[in-house]
Amino acid sequence: MTMTAERDDALREEAIRWHVRIAEGSVEDWEAFVDWLGADPAHAQAYDAIEAVDAEAGPAILEAQPQAPQAANDDNPSPARGWWWGGGVAASIALAAIFGPGLVQRGDPYHVATLAGQTRTVALPSGDRIALNGNSSITLDHQNPRFAKLERGEAIFTIRHDPAAPFVVQVGDERIQDVGTVFNVVRDEDGVRVAVAEGSVLYNPQSEAVTLAAGESLRDPGGNGAIIRSGVDPTAVGSWSEGRLSYTATPLSLVAADLARAIGEKVTLDPVLENQRFTGTITLDTDRARLFADLAVLLNVRAEHGASGWKLVTRNRAGR
Repeated sequence: MTMTAERDDALREEAIRWHVRIAEGSVEDWEAFVDWLGADPAHAQAYDAIEAVDAEAGPAILEAQPQAPQAANDDNPSPARGWWWGGGVAASIALAAIFGPGLVQRGDPYHVATLAGQTRTVALPSGDRIALNGNSSITLDHQNPRFAKLERGEAIFTIRHDPAAPFVVQVGDERIQDVGTVFNVVRDEDGVRVAVAEGSVLYNPQSEAVTLAAGESLRDPGGNGAIIRSGVDPTAVGSWSEGRLSYTATPLSLVAADLARAIGEKVTLDPVLENQRFTGTITLDTDRARLFADLAVLLNVRAEHGASGWKLVTRNRAGR
């Protein structure tokens, strides 16, 4: 056996042990797991491979082993977990019989989309809920209700945490994995934004492995841009679903994009306003003229409406 093959086998066994350990893991287990994922990109690749196989045949392997009663105050691993830890080689053989070039990823995808200014909530059979903001599109899978791909726009995910089957959101080339969670995701021309209201998520476990807890957010501009982390009011996360937009030191360019998605009209800015920061809450009044009149006062700008939508422009020196 070559050194490469030996390393692959060792990684597979290690990934199996982690897969079982976090199935009923503590917070400390999850923290250790995140550290392990971040230590080497190969760890995440090995773990993803085991997850994929377990989705196909894991329950059958686990249920093949008899489970003996366990005392309620016994802190040792459960019988099923103990079999995996003690019999990792047997588990690897069983998984390796399936994990090969002939494995085909099956699925039954379907799409849900909204028009600009329209919202929609999808209830999944797994007990999870996804609310889509305007001008958004998401791909789901009847065969895998614990997966979603946000194609564009914004969505808030209310997830029933299951350590044995984490919910995964794919956003372009990026991946978000829940750790018991309510979180909001935006994908637009400015990149990816993630904010967490409850629990935590793991952003790109196969590379950066950034953990975001409740009250934290990130912005990933993509390309060579660095990920920007910041704090956020947890009660403001996904507030668009309640008819308001809340911000803390957010560039007006992002505020304008959010407004356009919510009201269904284009919102543009004077270039000098794009990087101006805004902190506050905007109530999404159905009276658009009143909404932008209030916004103009709040931002000390002028709001103009035309055939192409709304534009926020700087006031002249006379204040008009």
